[in-house]
Formats: sequence, structure tokens, C-alpha cells
Amino acid sequence: MKRWIIAGVVALAVTGGVFALTWTRSAPAQPSQPPAPQTVAVKKTDLTDVREFKATLGFGAAVQVTGRRPGTLTWLPEPGTAVDRGQALYKVDNRAVWLFFGDTPLWRKLDTPGLKGPDVKIVKDNLGTLGYKLGGAPDELTPATIDAVKRWQKAEKVDQTGVIEPGDVVVLSGEVRVESVTAKPSAPGEGPLMTVTATGKAVAASVEARQAEVFKKDLKVTVVLPNGTETAGTVRSVSTEVKSEKDGNGQETPVIAVDIALDAEVGSFDSGPVRVRLTSTARQGVLAVPVTALLALREGGYAVQTAAGQLVPVKTGLFAGGLVEISGGGLSEGMQVVTTS
Repeated sequence: MKRWIIAGVVALAVTGGVFALTWTRSAPAQPSQPPAPQTVAVKKTDLTDVREFKATLGFGAAVQVTGRRPGTLTWLPEPGTAVDRGQALYKVDNRAVWLFFGDTPLWRKLDTPGLKGPDVKIVKDNLGTLGYKLGGAPDELTPATIDAVKRWQKAEKVDQTGVIEPGDVVVLSGEVRVESVTAKPSAPGEGPLMTVTATGKAVAASVEARQAEVFKKDLKVTVVLPNGTETAGTVRSVSTEVKSEKDGNGQETPVIAVDIALDAEVGSFDSGPVRVRLTSTARQGVLAVPVTALLALREGGYAVQTAAGQLVPVKTGLFAGGLVEISGGGLSEGMQVVTTS
């Protein structure tokens, strides 16, 4: 009887020990402290916004040449031909149509002394550059001018009339390279004949209209060539005509044509894809933080949060290289603000 009682007490004691051990292991862990927020210092620095655009190396924008002399085309140049001032661009009825430099086409017959205008100035400027002596005002047709025209016609072995008709010359901005010839010999001399470009290699870029404002005439840019080398370039023109172009997803995008001259030789490259890099905006000595330190406010605008949890409203400026320019009361260089990374 006593042995049974003792065994029962021992069994109960063992059972109680197991129960106590089990209860101790299942007790909940004490909550840990949240990690301190990551902070970064507001710093004073220089920010530069560098952008890159896709472009194409070639000879620049092509210009269409339209013939205006009645007759039959008897000679046309081969694509790739370079034509300089005073040289024949094509022939009608076996008579040359010459290239003059300028920005005003001839629109009337120049045959009477006393005529004045930009067309007269174009003729006098070109004949003067070709070595013919002229008299009178720069934009006035004088007897000396007509005599110079006759001497020029004699040198070109055509009738010495002293008269220049609108179809006798093509006025373009400078020396040209024949890009393509659309007309054929024996076709009429009036109408579209060919397209021409500048003789120097250039870069053409189609820039989205919303980004085109960063390009200005005479802006200096960097051109990255197909082999990765870099050369300097200068913006020659920015078109004011908006065209539609399909992007990589096949969607229509409004673009602006930008023509860029190369400031140095580019070796054997005649064409191919290139990149245009430019600095569009620069800020010196501004306060900046990582973009990840900005907090959007419910009421609009942005703020940064100090290490103590205070929100400081800021005005944002230039975004560049993962940083953003900030300004506003309560900001100072070295201030620690919370960032998400």
C-alpha cells in the first residue's frame, strides 16, 4: 500500500516537472526595438544635367533642287559629286546651270542698269568672289556689272548677253554634295531634279518635341561615334516643324529635327548610329539630397524628414545623378535627413 502511494507521488512529481518545462519554453519573446532610420547629410555641391539622344551620322539634312530653266536635261551629276561656287550643277540644252552661294533665289531677269535688290547682290557677291571686278552699290546692277557678266559668260563659253535669267543659276547656302538624283537625262529641265547636302559630315537627330528646347543654334555638344570615341559638334539648326515618328513600341511621337556639324574629322565613318551628349543645365553650390530623401506632402509639394522626425518643407530644383537640388527655410549643410536607401 505504501509503495503505491510513493509511486503515485513520484509520478505526479515527474508529470509536474514536464508540464513546467513545457510552459517555460512556450513563453512569448520580448518585443525588439525598431531599427533606427537611415539618414544622410544635406550637402552643398554642383549639379549638372547631362542628357543623351540617339542620332545618325551622315551629311546632314538634304535639300531638294528644283530646275527652273525650260528645255531638256542633257547632263546630271552622279550621287556623291561635290559642286562648288560657279561650277555646273546640271545642264539644260547642253548649257550649264551654275551654283551660286546665298540665301535668296533669283526671281527676275537681270538685264537693266539701275535694278536694285538682294538678287542683284547675290550675283555681284558671287562674281566678285570668282574674281570679276564690279562697280556701284553692292545691290545695284550697273554697266560694270553687266560687263562682268559678259566676261564670265565668255569664260564659260556661252552666249555673251550680259543677262542672267532666274533659271541660269541655283542659289544654295554653300558648297554641296549630291545626295541623290531623281530626274533623268532627256526629261524636262523644270521640276524636282535632285537632293543635295553639305559636303562635310554631320549628325541628324530626331528629338522628342518636349525635349527639343534644350537644343539651341551654336550649342556645343559631344558626339559619341560608333566605335565609342568622342568628338565635338555644334548645333547648326533646330527645325520649327514638328513631325510624327514611330518609337520602339510603334506609337507615333512628335519630333523635331536637329542638324549638328562635326568640329573635327571622324575618319572613315560615313554613316551610322551615334549618340549626342549635352549639358542642358548646371547648378553650382546648391544644397542637395538623394531623391529617395524626398517625401510627397498630402497638401502638395515635398519635404525632408530630420532624424528627430520633424518635416521640413522644401522647394525642388534640378534633378541630376540621383540627387535633387533643395531649398527652403530651416535647411543647412550637414543636416541629417531620413532616406529610404
